[in-house]
Amino acid sequence: MKYIDIHTHTVIPKTQENRISFYNRIVGQETLGDLSHIEMFSVGIHPWFIHSDKSNDQLLEQLWEKAKQPEVWMIGEAGLDKLHEAPLERQLYLFEQQALLAEELHKPLIIHCVKAWSELLALRKKIRPLSPWLIHGFRGKRELAEQLLKENIYLSFGEQFQLAALQIAWPSHLFLETDESKLDIQEIYEKAAAALSVPTEMLMEQIEQNFSLLFSGE
Repeated sequence: MKYIDIHTHTVIPKTQENRISFYNRIVGQETLGDLSHIEMFSVGIHPWFIHSDKSNDQLLEQLWEKAKQPEVWMIGEAGLDKLHEAPLERQLYLFEQQALLAEELHKPLIIHCVKAWSELLALRKKIRPLSPWLIHGFRGKRELAEQLLKENIYLSFGEQFQLAALQIAWPSHLFLETDESKLDIQEIYEKAAAALSVPTEMLMEQIEQNFSLLFSGE
């Protein structure tokens, strides 16, 4: 079994055989040059890096160039963030385009969402995606988790989480991540396993099953 870190901003070498890590690359923030020593990526247009000096077409063109590559397993993190200065209308447009790209490429969409849950769910109803959606860094309460799970959206938790939300995502819609945490993914697994009162090995096995389903297209 392996520790699966579904979303990280820390470069993890291939040599760490006991884990699978998805390094996130952000269009508009980095050059997206060669990182051939990494096996798996997500790549997307994050709302924090929607700069006014780049048009929507420019950002989407850069995303498409990378997203079609086989080492890119997920699109995102696409996002809606009402606390950020980027106009919400532009965020909504770019989010929808990324969701449509995920559909076209048959890849999961990983999502950053802050105080825009109603807009997110409205877009889901509009798009009616077949590719899975996954909320990263989920810190919401049980009620919000229930609402998202009813829409078959996966939830990924980091070192900070609401216990009731973690419990309701368990077992079938749960992932774990380091994001920008200084904790190792193994420590986050141990913390989540303790909170769920299950052995770490059971948590690892279940997340491996969830991982297989995430990329099965079912």
